Order: sequence, then structure tokens, then C-alpha cells
Amino acid sequence: MFSLVLSLCVTLPGALLAASVRQVFKEIDVNEDRAITQRELSNWFNFQDIEYLKSNAKEHFIMFDKNRDQSVSWEEYATIAFGSTHTDVCKEVYNDKTPPEFSELSKQVQDAITTAVRRWRAAGGFSMSQEEFTGFTYPELFQHMRNVVVAEAYQTYDTNGDGKVSTHELLTKKFKLTGDQIEDFSKGKYDTADSPNMLGLKDRNGNGVFDKKELGYWLMENRRLMRRLESDNVFQEMDTDKNTRVSLPEFQSNSNSIKWSSIGRFIDIKEEL
Repeated sequence: MFSLVLSLCVTLPGALLAASVRQVFKEIDVNEDRAITQRELSNWFNFQDIEYLKSNAKEHFIMFDKNRDQSVSWEEYATIAFGSTHTDVCKEVYNDKTPPEFSELSKQVQDAITTAVRRWRAAGGFSMSQEEFTGFTYPELFQHMRNVVVAEAYQTYDTNGDGKVSTHELLTKKFKLTGDQIEDFSKGKYDTADSPNMLGLKDRNGNGVFDKKELGYWLMENRRLMRRLESDNVFQEMDTDKNTRVSLPEFQSNSNSIKWSSIGRFIDIKEEL
């Protein structure tokens, strides 16, 4: 439901890196041994992904910072996110009050406001710097936001309201799995090859419930695990001689593997001049 808050029309940042194939190769080859290892490529994928999210958060920050004082107040954020007619209501809710007007809002909007308040407080408080606002926008990037991320998961996936998130609740609501598939998942037999969003998700003690630690690991690590899986696949495509290292000629011949990856959305790899 929080997507209601962040689904505003914001122009996404342009390419974070515009460089030739050779320049990109040099950036990935951090130890400068003229070859790229699987770890170097994985680290670079993860770095570029995080930089893109930070850049995106910066675009949001600039939009919400209406008075251009290099900080975003709760009032500034609430006015744009929920509309000027709800600004006073949002201020009251932030101050732990429940005005009559709040009960007149739809449950979806009520939940979005209370979720935003909880996340806002955890990220930095009433007025936020750009870095704090990044934590608000992408809490899974920051360990101090872990409890908030887990709390939002409980709010979303605890469909029967018993204070627990069962494997059935999460796997049916998030991934639309059937009973047989859930059973396979519980036994460690479900093939997640086509479901990278499931990477890191595991009912480790097999009790049919995802506890806070299990949910926290999945929510905080899944994006990194997806980028690693993707970078590993790209590496295998590039390493044509299968010597576990990608040379510059191999990289040049297979640079489209990066262009067509998720990282290619914001990396402008230009042809050699």
C-alpha cells in the first residue's frame, strides 16, 4: 500500500555512467590486473544499482524540498504525497493524534499515512537531510531501517491478523503459489530460478512461519542477491574461454550483456571511438 505514497510521477535520473566500453572495463577491474573476476563484476553491479536508487531518491528529495532549504519537512512531504487538503490531518497523525477527518479517509489512505509516519520517524525525524530521505525512500538499503521494513511486511502479509506471517500467507499473496508449490518450498524443493524475488527467503526451522529474522534477511538482502545472480549470469556469457576471468577483448565482444541487463537502464556504454 505504501506504493500509493511513492507512485508520484517523478522523472527518473538519466544515465549515471556514460563511458566507452574500455572505460567501463577499467572501472570494474578495481585491482587493475587487466581482467574482471566474477566478484568484481558482482560488486560493480551492486554498486551501480545502489547509486541509481540514491540518484532516484535525490530526484524525489528535490521535488519535495519546496522551500529549497536542503531539507524536507514532514509537512512538505505530506502536502505533496497526500494532497494539500490532508496536510493538517497528516500533521495531527504525526503528533500521535487521530482527528475526525482521518476516520473519513479510505483504509488504503489511512494505512499509507500511518506507514509513512512510522518510516519517517525511523529515517530521521520531522525534517530530513537528503541522506535521511534516501533511507525513507529505500529503507532496505539501511540496516537501521530493518525493523521498519519488517513491520511493513507484517502489515502487508499477516492477512489473518494473528501477529504472524505464515509461509502460506506470504507465498500466496506475494508470489501466487499454489498449495503443492508451497509444500515444495517448505521442503526446499521449489525451483526459484524464475522467481529471483524469492532469493533469500527461507523458513529455516520449518515451522510454517517466517519469523522476523527470516523476513528481515529476505527483505534486506533480496535486491543484492538478485543483482549477484544477474551479474553471475552476465559473467558466464562474457567468459567465453571459461577461465574464470573476463579479458578486455571478451568484455568488448559481449558488452551487450550489460546493456541488456537491469543495470543497462542507467549505464550508457558507448561504442569505441
